[in-house]
Amino acid sequence: MKTLKRLTALVLVGAMALSLAACGASKKKVTVKEFKKILGKADFEVEEREDDDAEECWVAEYSEDRDSGVSIYYYLFETKGDAKACFNASYDDLKAEEEDELFDGEIAKKSWYFTADGEFDKDSEIIEGEWYVVCVVAEESLLVCYSTSDKSSKKTLKKALSDLGYEIE
Repeated sequence: MKTLKRLTALVLVGAMALSLAACGASKKKVTVKEFKKILGKADFEVEEREDDDAEECWVAEYSEDRDSGVSIYYYLFETKGDAKACFNASYDDLKAEEEDELFDGEIAKKSWYFTADGEFDKDSEIIEGEWYVVCVVAEESLLVCYSTSDKSSKKTLKKALSDLGYEIE
């Protein structure tokens, strides 16, 4: 009986360790080729950009009219640590804007992404106006996404991220 209890306890501890490991797992990055193919099929215009901090930078833009739109920036860094540092710095910048009353809205953070939905003041160093922002870190890559706050643009952004393999709540 004692052996059975120990064996059961060991199995339960192992199951808990596996579930905790799964929660902490990072997201798989999308390759540049996948980024261009998936978003190109979704009617985004995709082009390469220069960036001093990243190995590669691509931007995908989608707009139905001048008052709405979605932009998704793809940054590929040399290491996972560089991508995570940029992710954390971006989140810290957003929180600083909130503390300085340059952002009024909701911020939510998970281990591999954060969102911000609200209004950025004209003096903001990030962006101006009402925006929905999503930042995703996955291995050596970082996606920084902006959409106007209307439902249609948010839906387009969330669909694009889902197509790339990232489900955002």
